[in-house]
Amino acid sequence: NVESSKKEEPTCYECKNPGHFKNECPNLKKKEKFIKEHSKKKKAMVATWDDSDSSNSEEESEVVNFALMALEEDTSEDESQNEVNFTFDELNAYENLFVEYENVCLKNKTLKKNAMFMSKEIDNLKSENNKYFNEIESLKKNEKIKIEIDALKKSFSIFSNSSAKLDNLLGLQRCVFDKAGLGFEEMKNVKHFKNFFVKKNEPKIVCNYCGRLGHI
Repeated sequence: NVESSKKEEPTCYECKNPGHFKNECPNLKKKEKFIKEHSKKKKAMVATWDDSDSSNSEEESEVVNFALMALEEDTSEDESQNEVNFTFDELNAYENLFVEYENVCLKNKTLKKNAMFMSKEIDNLKSENNKYFNEIESLKKNEKIKIEIDALKKSFSIFSNSSAKLDNLLGLQRCVFDKAGLGFEEMKNVKHFKNFFVKKNEPKIVCNYCGRLGHI
């Protein structure tokens, strides 16, 4: 009967539908065909994706999974077909999507290189900025020292002028004994203080025997 014949029919472990085994499942064949075609395109783009990061591989997996999901939905609707039948518009849309994905990968690679270059430029500018900052600090210290030196020079100049004026005043002073202008005649041959006190000359005693001074 019909029920016994249904029980005897094999069940596919891939799509869970009766009538065929897993190795004969059209859904599995479609997946294998799609993966095979996609792997060929992937190998052709190895040079482009060589330097891409993990985010690129994740995006690629999402594209593959999305396509596989579309295949599974198409298979569940039409299990009698052994091959996937895409319309021209669908194939064209897929090709455009794949080309756009490749362009995005290339742009991402270029942006990564630009980011690395800009990062190095920023480090160089920071180093140069620190150099100029140290030079400015050094110039500020030198300016401060210059101001201190100028102040010391000014003080020394004032001191030198004061000393010269003092010497000039001392040179203009008259002897205390010079009373000229007070009703006395101008003193001549005034003795200075250095000659005012004269040491007393003591007689020199010479020894008649040894010739030495100080004893007879």
